[in-house]
Amino acid sequence: MALSTPRITTCSFRRLACFSFLVAVRTTTAFLPSSPRCPKTPTQLQESETNNRSKNKPMLNFMDKPVVNSVGDNPRPESVPIQDDPSAELVRAIAKAADGRKAENIVALRVSPVSTMASFLIILSGNSRPQNQAIAAAIRKDVQEQFEMLPMGNGVPEGSAESGWMLLDYGEVMVHVMTPKSRLYYNIEGQWRDKGGVEMDLSDVILPNVVESSAVMEGTMDIEDEQDDPFWS
Repeated sequence: MALSTPRITTCSFRRLACFSFLVAVRTTTAFLPSSPRCPKTPTQLQESETNNRSKNKPMLNFMDKPVVNSVGDNPRPESVPIQDDPSAELVRAIAKAADGRKAENIVALRVSPVSTMASFLIILSGNSRPQNQAIAAAIRKDVQEQFEMLPMGNGVPEGSAESGWMLLDYGEVMVHVMTPKSRLYYNIEGQWRDKGGVEMDLSDVILPNVVESSAVMEGTMDIEDEQDDPFWS
């Protein structure tokens, strides 16, 4: 059966236009650790943060506009419980795939009652470039296999692990893979909670945190120095 991408609508066209500046990075399931680098000076860290803020600014423009009027039609009412939403199974599959790659603080917000941009936003964190690439690759693989869907645009994630922010746009569900500091800096979930977004319970698909052996962790984490975060460029 041929793979499909989400149906192109007025809403998705605006999403594509909003994110078209990003360069998509093809990801695979195997990644090499990043080579060691010298610590950045405070000035370099500030310049890196400023550069990344500039590169990611178009991704934030939709949050600076009135929610209802950002797209040509009206938000959809909450007609069904959040766990029974038509997009809930896709959300669960994405959360499970990310959790399998040790993503942290996975949050899914239903925003359909307050926005026509999407039904759900999923925000999650990874602690290194290889981990964030692996998270995005795992999500893409599982969604492709289970739902025969690919991310909108050219079928691969938008953005890059180097910028600290990757986007997988499945139309009704948008997934943001971020560094902890870029996530705190941009505060996507905080802004959408303020607009009326409602968090979905993911406890049925996310495994409780357990202590991993060092051998297992080495294969997936390759954690970067904390001071190198803003935002890994």
